[in-house]
Amino acid sequence: MAKKNGFVPTGSVQEKNGKLYLVYPHYDPIKQVAKPKWKSMGLYEGEKKAVIEKKKRELLRELEAEETRLREGYDNPENYPLLEFLTDWLEGVHRHKIQETTLQGYRIKINGKIKAYFGSEVTLDDCKPKLIHGFYESLRAEGVSERTVIHYHNLLHAAFEYAVRQEIFDVNPMNRVERPQAKKFVGEFYSPEELQTLLVLTEDESIYIPIVLAAFYGLRRSEALGLSWDHIDFERKEIHICQKVMEIKQKGKTRLIISDEMKTEGSRRTLPLIPDVEEILLRHKKKQENYQRQFRRGYSVKYLDMVCVDQMGNLLRPNYVTTRFPEVLKKYGLRPIRFHDLRHTCASLLVAKNINMKIIQVWLGHSNMSTTADIYSHLDANAKSEASRAIESVLSINSESED
Repeated sequence: MAKKNGFVPTGSVQEKNGKLYLVYPHYDPIKQVAKPKWKSMGLYEGEKKAVIEKKKRELLRELEAEETRLREGYDNPENYPLLEFLTDWLEGVHRHKIQETTLQGYRIKINGKIKAYFGSEVTLDDCKPKLIHGFYESLRAEGVSERTVIHYHNLLHAAFEYAVRQEIFDVNPMNRVERPQAKKFVGEFYSPEELQTLLVLTEDESIYIPIVLAAFYGLRRSEALGLSWDHIDFERKEIHICQKVMEIKQKGKTRLIISDEMKTEGSRRTLPLIPDVEEILLRHKKKQENYQRQFRRGYSVKYLDMVCVDQMGNLLRPNYVTTRFPEVLKKYGLRPIRFHDLRHTCASLLVAKNINMKIIQVWLGHSNMSTTADIYSHLDANAKSEASRAIESVLSINSESED
């Protein structure tokens, strides 16, 4: 029973807890290796040898057919179910190239809306532009944002590009699919007066420190929560942004991860410690020490080095910050904005002061200046108007006619 690529279906009978199992090498089409798997024989220890051998031959024939299907499916898009391919690609290859939160998001997309729309019968060969466009329309009909549709597009494009490299496809079918276009998002932002009021009123709130860090430094939510005391140099007056906090689900449970994998390389940055922020942080540090003495054993020691913790020493969760922020604004009668809009507010204040876009790029941690300019070009318009008026005042032409 020699197989393609040298694979020979074989196996040995093993006993576990009185039951017999066939242990066989299962072919992984993505990695192109065989891994041992256990399959119940439905027999028990002490069964006659002839019965065991007969059952073993039956199972091996079934496994040979299954391995053939997998191998032919891998080589032939007509036989490779889309869902199986996406799972093989994600879990076998792509998971090692992406961050944990991205991996979780891909799993949800594949096992959620992709599975619901395409089902288990659609093969790679069926994935023509018309079918993909139909999927996008179904997402829009459910009220999914265009930006999320783009995420599905990028997932499928990356997966099919791998299929091209593995010679399953000659060309990527996604190249003929119209890429969704999201409307340019313009974030809200507070005026200097609104921001000052926010900082004064929320001083005793649990999310005060994240608010301060987002307002002064334009930190993303995950970056603010990832700040540790070790990354604040009070002697050199520097603050180092080099890790973040992620909230992921594993086996039905949500857990926090502190990761040094930043969104982009530009996200890893060192900024000057602003005197007002330094004072706020030192007061906060004293509060933490007082809470630790007050609650003693009840105080969590897991996050002693982290800045954004509650009174019991527990690390603030990203989702908590997101949900608590609008509640705080409503509590004090402030205009509703998103927590992320504090980042836009920080940028708007810098632009209003005619700070160079390159400096704003570094301050916000964008990977390149084009990203900064694209997001905040509408704010930069005011600065350009000021420049035009300045030029006009210097180069104005006397229009009075001479006698």
